[in-house]
Amino acid sequence: MEEQNSNQIIRINVVQVSMTLGTWLGLYLILVYALTALSFRFVAMRLLSLPLMLGIPVIAFFLIKNFRDTNCKPFFPFPVSWMLTILMFLFATMLSCMSAYLYLRFVDNGALAASMTAWMNSMLLTQESVTSIMTDPAQVEQYNSMMDLLNQSVTWLCSLSPSAMTKQLIQLSLMWGNILSLIIAIITAKRIKLNR
Repeated sequence: MEEQNSNQIIRINVVQVSMTLGTWLGLYLILVYALTALSFRFVAMRLLSLPLMLGIPVIAFFLIKNFRDTNCKPFFPFPVSWMLTILMFLFATMLSCMSAYLYLRFVDNGALAASMTAWMNSMLLTQESVTSIMTDPAQVEQYNSMMDLLNQSVTWLCSLSPSAMTKQLIQLSLMWGNILSLIIAIITAKRIKLNR
């Protein structure tokens, strides 16, 4: 893709740039997935995993913004920004989900499912003490139904094979990547300023 700016032509290889940025984002996603898996086993990791998970759009924004500021100073149209961002999320998803599959298939041996089940059992043990504090019966019923739904979800997730769990992770990552890429592209797009 070429963009013309008075006397200079700016060339952007969209696939190469998005692969490079996607590699950086993918490495960050691997770190997030590892800390999220460890957070089921170690309580202290929960303090790190949530802010890192919330930081995914921020890291993606800064990767695109840094590329825009260093390579496309005068003009960075929305379609180019959107295509770079959506492909960056695609390549990051491919890298991170491939590493998640390799971990689940060859290294994990059911440790993640066991730690998730143990975490859910501890949540169910505290359910009675939490409901004893509540005074509103509707609130108790709502809390119990939420815990039952959470228990069913964890049981279903733990019963999945490594490939099925990776497919779910791919679908989730691509869905959020598509949503976030639109928002990031809107924020990082730059128009030509006309001198009047």
